[in-house]
Amino acid sequence: MQIQENVPLAPLTTFRIGGSARYFVRVQNIEELKQSLDFARDQNLATLILGGGSNMLIDDAGWGGLVIKIELRGMERVGDTLIASAGESWDALVLYAVSEGLWGIENLSGIPGTVGAAPIQNIGAYGAEVSDTLLWVEVLERGSGEVVRIEGIACGFRYRSSIFKREPERYILLRAAFALTKEGTPHTSYAGLADMQKSTLDEIRQKVLAIRSKKFPDLSQEGTAGSFFLNPLVSPDAAARLAAHYEGLPCYPTAEGTKLSLAWLLDHVLGVKGMEVGGARLYEAQPLVVVARAGARASDVRALAKKIKNMARERLELEIEEEVRIISAPELSTERK
Repeated sequence: MQIQENVPLAPLTTFRIGGSARYFVRVQNIEELKQSLDFARDQNLATLILGGGSNMLIDDAGWGGLVIKIELRGMERVGDTLIASAGESWDALVLYAVSEGLWGIENLSGIPGTVGAAPIQNIGAYGAEVSDTLLWVEVLERGSGEVVRIEGIACGFRYRSSIFKREPERYILLRAAFALTKEGTPHTSYAGLADMQKSTLDEIRQKVLAIRSKKFPDLSQEGTAGSFFLNPLVSPDAAARLAAHYEGLPCYPTAEGTKLSLAWLLDHVLGVKGMEVGGARLYEAQPLVVVARAGARASDVRALAKKIKNMARERLELEIEEEVRIISAPELSTERK
């Protein structure tokens, strides 16, 4: 384990934005992780856990504490269960499942980031979520320093949320297990997959990848963290009022409330596709996505997000939230964690 100083963080995120880490370390096993936490504790440093950097916006000032990049590796199949370490690529796990003929996570193809981040965010796409198949996770419990296993049912999953997201200083994800099936059928509730009822696993994966390629920018050309905003969850009555006022508004009943299509509202009501602030803009093919051209700053992205949130509040009477994690170093770097 080697502690480095003043390491640029922008190249380690898909936004390609952000300053440097005062201290930085890559950990490849649990012992190195524990040692890095001990270092932060001894130096009274805030810690930031980094996986693939695909769902965060790092402040232009960087991070004044210790950034711990999780690089734990390993994937294995036990029966119809796939077990993967936190530092593995999520899409590599999906590809492994497809190659093994295992159904359950194929609709989540092409999502950037690591296996460790997937349960935290309860990532989802095209009618599927990680919570649908997660069997258990192993975590390092910061308070006790012990490795514990948490069953999927105890992870407190909600729409793009979990206990790990709501209590970020309590656990660090180490491994995750997914209960898949050898005999499965395509999940085609998403309209774009409606004609795929008799398709193979690989055909579903390729269709999902094709859909994503049209909705998200090429990361080799522009930075992004994918969908920047969460779709609003409102009461059924509130959804009915909005649907009556805005004909054609897609609404999806869930156990937590009615989910509204924010992309539809941004496009058809607010008309903000392509809106720019500095080097940041709403992507023309999908207004939930904020893209950043070379040289863009975190302040540009935050200013654009604030503008969109204010418009939604004033014109739609909706409070919308960021899905992307905003890392604000000046507020956190002096805290002991």
